[in-house]
Amino acid sequence: RDSCDVRCYTEVASGPLEDERLLAWPDMLVLTGLTNGFDRMLHLTAYARSKNPKVIVVAGGPPVRALPLLSKKIFDYTCLGDIEELCQVIAEAFGPGYVAKQMLPRYDLAYWLGRIGYVETTRYCNFRCSFCALTAEGRPYQTYDLDYIRRQIVASGKRSRMFFLDNNFYGSDRSHFRARIDLIDQMRRAGQFQHWGALVTNDFFRGEENLRFVRDAGCELLFSGLESFDNDWLRSFNKLQN
Repeated sequence: RDSCDVRCYTEVASGPLEDERLLAWPDMLVLTGLTNGFDRMLHLTAYARSKNPKVIVVAGGPPVRALPLLSKKIFDYTCLGDIEELCQVIAEAFGPGYVAKQMLPRYDLAYWLGRIGYVETTRYCNFRCSFCALTAEGRPYQTYDLDYIRRQIVASGKRSRMFFLDNNFYGSDRSHFRARIDLIDQMRRAGQFQHWGALVTNDFFRGEENLRFVRDAGCELLFSGLESFDNDWLRSFNKLQN
């Protein structure tokens, strides 16, 4: 934060990046996106290198994990792991003095967020639906330390609404789920945000006490994916939580 100028740009909110001055600006260009964004990552790499041949291009996320061998031929650094891998890249490219001691989301750079805050309290999913990219990557479900969750919420600033965008907010660790809800309720009552929502799998709704529990903690919205009502189809894809 004190040693580097960092800028974020999202083409989802702001349209294609066409500013030649901005493309020429960075010493390092870090790219990520959904799998169908791979070609766009190639475009941006070529544009940036035409403006600054010395630019270091780093790419990660689902597109790179899906095409690792091709990615290594194109990008200077291909990150096949989680976001924390970027710390190793920075240390190797610029030196360890440029790596933050504590990795927290830079909400101040996320100009597209508006009034809603976004926080992650767990990572990946405890289910193994055969059509899912997370299942294909074989990454285990992880819970975050409560103090780290608190720091994320504080770093996001005071918001009217907070959305917890875990792949599966409910998860398989029931004690951690209840502890997270207690923390969220404490921070809501302290005025950090007014209402909140989350992504949950269908098994969350099996217990009516779950709905009462989150409602009493200020939950306003729950999103749950539902691909099919056909039991045979669900079994064929191992989506038994439906």
